[in-house]
Amino acid sequence: MIEILPNDVLLFRESRNFTAGENHVALTEEPLPHTIAGALMSLIYDRAGDETREKLLKLDERKKLAEVGKSDEWVPGFSLLGTFFALNGKTLFPLPKDTGLVGESQGRAVVLALHEVLGKKTVVAYDGETPTRHFKAGEGFVRPEELRDYLNGKNEVWFLEKGAVYVYEERVGIGIGENRTVEEGLLYRVRTLRLKEGATIRAYFEREEAKVRETIDGEGLLKLGGESRFARYRFLDEEFPLEQEELTVEAGDVLRLYFATPLLPGKGLDGVLEELGVKGEVVKLFTGRKARVTGWDVQLGRPKQTLYAYPAGTVVWVKASGRTTVNRLSKAGRMKELGYGLVISGVLE
Repeated sequence: MIEILPNDVLLFRESRNFTAGENHVALTEEPLPHTIAGALMSLIYDRAGDETREKLLKLDERKKLAEVGKSDEWVPGFSLLGTFFALNGKTLFPLPKDTGLVGESQGRAVVLALHEVLGKKTVVAYDGETPTRHFKAGEGFVRPEELRDYLNGKNEVWFLEKGAVYVYEERVGIGIGENRTVEEGLLYRVRTLRLKEGATIRAYFEREEAKVRETIDGEGLLKLGGESRFARYRFLDEEFPLEQEELTVEAGDVLRLYFATPLLPGKGLDGVLEELGVKGEVVKLFTGRKARVTGWDVQLGRPKQTLYAYPAGTVVWVKASGRTTVNRLSKAGRMKELGYGLVISGVLE
């Protein structure tokens, strides 16, 4: 696992052109997995010899695929399981979106349920023993032990507010002309992300971690995000905090599929279920606004195709049509090697 410790604020924004005085607002969001993977690939490109560079980045293969219009089929020679925030040495996961906040309870979310009213099923939260539709969505992160209990059927989740991990900061800049002097009317505003003390970014590997570590060394500096700001990195001998195991549900049971990282569906939600080997009826999808996945293709010198991902924290309830066995940890969708599409399976009591 590699841990990244930013030296300053970070800027993560889409790849559209940004010019002071025109599109004069640049808004940062949480870093998407391919941004972290891209920073690692840039470092590998700079540090590796020709043979290792081709082994880990597969640039020749990528160029050939681009020539025949199949750039989306390229995958690097290493693979990331996923990227996450961490706080005080503990990996954090997005708060599941099938939870809600009731009343003034802070840091506590309850798992939502389907309740039948006048012959129709509606989503409710339980305030004690009483079902209520008066709840709101929460935003934050859960620790591994809380996520494990949630996946095993616990009906409440304790979580950290996002403000415990990072805050947004706004800065105003002045545009500089070609002659390196200030030009009138070129003010711009940038919203950046600053991690709180003790917060870091972590990336877990599926394949070739040892080769990547050998290539870029066990610790150092890398450029991350817009404006190529420097961040420190270090490799840690730490396994992913949730164990791989098989999970079996019987016909009629409800399987809970939690998207731990954003997921790019290749063939819609049905395609995701097929890829995971899950047969059944989708009971409910809990998600948010889809995340825009963009970027700049350095090798081809142009913006990458814009894709739309289910956001991390999305949850799908599936009623199994028969006895089903799935892996607790699975990958689905596009760009899996870059950290997208990590699905963690659980049960709904």
